[in-house]
Amino acid sequence: MLDNPFIDHQINTQLKGDGLIQSSVNSLLRQQTSASLLQRGKQKIRAPQAGQHLSVYKGRGMDFAESRAYMVGDDIRAMDWKVTARTGIPHTKVFQEERERPILIWTDLRPTMFFATRGRFKSVMATEIASLLIWKSWLDGDRAGGMVISADQHIEIRPARSKAKILQLLQHLANYSQQLANNANLPQASQQSESLAQSWKRLRRVTSPGSQAYIISDFRGLNNEAEKQLLSVSRHAAITLIHISDPFELHLPKAQQIKKQRFSLTNGHRFLRLNFANKKVREQYNENNQQLTEQLMQLANRTKAKLIHISTSDDNNQRLMKLSRGSR
Repeated sequence: MLDNPFIDHQINTQLKGDGLIQSSVNSLLRQQTSASLLQRGKQKIRAPQAGQHLSVYKGRGMDFAESRAYMVGDDIRAMDWKVTARTGIPHTKVFQEERERPILIWTDLRPTMFFATRGRFKSVMATEIASLLIWKSWLDGDRAGGMVISADQHIEIRPARSKAKILQLLQHLANYSQQLANNANLPQASQQSESLAQSWKRLRRVTSPGSQAYIISDFRGLNNEAEKQLLSVSRHAAITLIHISDPFELHLPKAQQIKKQRFSLTNGHRFLRLNFANKKVREQYNENNQQLTEQLMQLANRTKAKLIHISTSDDNNQRLMKLSRGSR
């Protein structure tokens, strides 16, 4: 466990519904243990050009280290002509290897994420996955940062190799996960969240070439403009889409169950009764869900992104297994 006065008050506080309807900093700190299971192997470089994920080294890099005397076999494109002219002896530039990769974790905590019929809230699953990836990035030696979009706020923390930045990002994730859980009856004005298109436009501006971006969301509100922005991000960054859903969203109860049971949704203050016995309602619901599924598959293909589906009913082992397949 990390010692930091910035989070001491959270660690010693037992949060009601922690890990189910909201997340605490303490619960997000505990994800560090599980993150070690997602670490990629740290094999030594065995060839001049190592694969992007086979080693912590990412190639020759662009950071100038020094100039030294030219040796047979050196790349002539790296000649240091100024030093050569000054000394009269051929010199070549030596570049420092890139040991850190910028990692950006974009986390959706808009009102649609505060939903569950079983397991955790989608928002809780999202914050826990985000913290897993943040800790994994730290353990891999990469620079971790993130963006969080909530009901009425948007924060950005640029990738850095800094524990303080990691803790700051975890604090924001915890705060925003508690925001709607504790204020379910927010005024209508605060429910008008920033759109995916607007947020991904911001993401495009802060994503540097060679970065890895993880997009964690239920992708409600995905439209052509949002896809356009994410396509721009994909041109200079690798993308992984992590789709969070609840079993109820994907598969409605069978007709026999609906006749025997009444289905209602609540935010703790108001109730909404669902009439899924109506055939037209069921057909429209299934059609909308199928449309979103197809949109995500097409978006993943267009952006050359990995697509991971995680359910609120998935246990920790299932979640880790799915992430391990898509985060290496």
